[in-house]
Amino acid sequence: MAQAEYVTSAIRAPITGASPKPSTNSVRVAYAQFLADLAGHPPRPIPLGPNALDLEDRGDHLNTVLNALSVYLATILDDTAQNVPGGLDRRQADALLSDLASEVTGTLQHAVEGLAGRVA
Repeated sequence: MAQAEYVTSAIRAPITGASPKPSTNSVRVAYAQFLADLAGHPPRPIPLGPNALDLEDRGDHLNTVLNALSVYLATILDDTAQNVPGGLDRRQADALLSDLASEVTGTLQHAVEGLAGRVA
C-alpha cells in the first residue's frame, strides 16, 4: 500500500493581542512604498481617439512610476553597497534611469505635439 511522503498540518498561531510591528528593514520598507506608489496611481486607459490630455495623463503616470523606481533602486543599491567590499558606484545606474525618464518624457511630449498639430 502506498504511503504519503509528506503530511501537512495547519498549526494555528497563538492569539496574543499584539499587532505586527512595522518593518525596520529599509529594503522592505522601500519595496512596500514602491508597491504603494504604483497601486495608488494606476494608469487610466487611453481611448481609441486620444487627445493631448490623455497622453499627458499617461506621462504623469509614467513619471510617478519612474520616480518611485528611482527611490526603490537607490535604496536597493545603497543596501547592496553596504555588503560589497569597496561599495558600489551608482553613477551609471542613476544616469541610465535619468536617461530613461528623459526619453519617455520626450517621446510622450512629441506625441502630444503631434496630436495638437492634427487638431489645429
